[in-house]
Amino acid sequence: MDIKPIPAFYCCYLLRSTVRHSSLYIGSSPDPARRLAQHNGRIKGGAIRTSRASLRPWEMACIVAGFPSNIAALQFEWAWQNSHLTRHISPEQRISFATIRTKTSRTGKTTSRSGRPRTSLIDRLSNLHLLLRAPYFSKWPLEVRFFSEDAYRSWSTWCGRVDTQIRPEIQVHFDPPGPGTQQLEEFTSAQPQPIQKKKKRTDRIGKGGVDGVDPTYARLQGVFEKSQFLLDEGDNQQCSVCAKIIDLRKSLFVICHTHNCQAISHIRCLADASRNKSQSASSIIPESATCPKCQQEHAWLALMQQVSLRHRGLTEVKKLLGKKSRGSATVAAEILETESEEEDSPSEREEETLTARHVVDEETEMSFNDDDEDTLSVASADSLVSMASNKSSRLAVKPDAGMEETDRLQIVIEDSEDEG
Repeated sequence: MDIKPIPAFYCCYLLRSTVRHSSLYIGSSPDPARRLAQHNGRIKGGAIRTSRASLRPWEMACIVAGFPSNIAALQFEWAWQNSHLTRHISPEQRISFATIRTKTSRTGKTTSRSGRPRTSLIDRLSNLHLLLRAPYFSKWPLEVRFFSEDAYRSWSTWCGRVDTQIRPEIQVHFDPPGPGTQQLEEFTSAQPQPIQKKKKRTDRIGKGGVDGVDPTYARLQGVFEKSQFLLDEGDNQQCSVCAKIIDLRKSLFVICHTHNCQAISHIRCLADASRNKSQSASSIIPESATCPKCQQEHAWLALMQQVSLRHRGLTEVKKLLGKKSRGSATVAAEILETESEEEDSPSEREEETLTARHVVDEETEMSFNDDDEDTLSVASADSLVSMASNKSSRLAVKPDAGMEETDRLQIVIEDSEDEG
């Protein structure tokens, strides 16, 4: 499996039906605006649970972003969906519990099984608060954006009730759509609607709301344009921290994101200096780093995105350098327009080769799903293992089908479904 760079953007999101507010949906996506359009039937895709015309249109109440990988986002998504099961919420703090469902057959036999609890908006937000305080997730450089005003009020009300708050480094803010942006459209059919003109999204990038989210590497364009000139000077570059010569072919280094700064530093040197200056000694990875030359502070995740993109994302770097040097919002819109033209076959872009072990860290727990739970959902490790077993059985029956047996599963990472 090819090692990919840190994604430009990946988030977990909470959908709410504008027709029936009790209908909720949790998912994950690298492009929330496009995903919302799929759920509302404006473009192909979406999920079965959100395809009912009686529940459309859906609105994106909030997103949780800042995940260092899609695996991390899927782990958080599963925990948020299964707050009654996840080990990241202790039994003493748990506020959602599995329900017992009974069914009587025609013969009079009664069976019972555990099921998902029915949840409301405040239940989802309160469990989100618990997960952001969990030792595992609280260390990540996450942020929460609310696009719905009443959802943000509910969050603020809940935060005022509890005694323990999330870390101040986890930013939570209200990000409403800017003036002039298009409001939600009414959809009365489950059939895909005509695709909107691409230029409309170009005008929305960076102007608030879910359509204003930039899911591309456009903000790193200036860094890579600057690095072309700096790295052409050869092996005479000195580390801004230790003053030693940097081996450009073997060393891992980072270039300052400030426009006029030409500082280059070893990753290890910059990390140690940042931890000694402002971070706890027990922290292995700093949350931010201050450039020794310009004294500007940069998020550590953004710096590592630069490094991983330089070593693992040559295609993305070529795409960035091929755009004219303009505002990041314009560059992002151009990249999105180019990608939409190349998405005639979305399976290659939306599928990842993952294993159940990589996606779910809850191997010892059982997942109780509804009767109509999607078998492709990453929320259930048991279902993935079952799929692998069935696939192996089919290959054993038809060895001449031209298919090679593999221990990895092709799953759609954006179709993890849950409805409260």
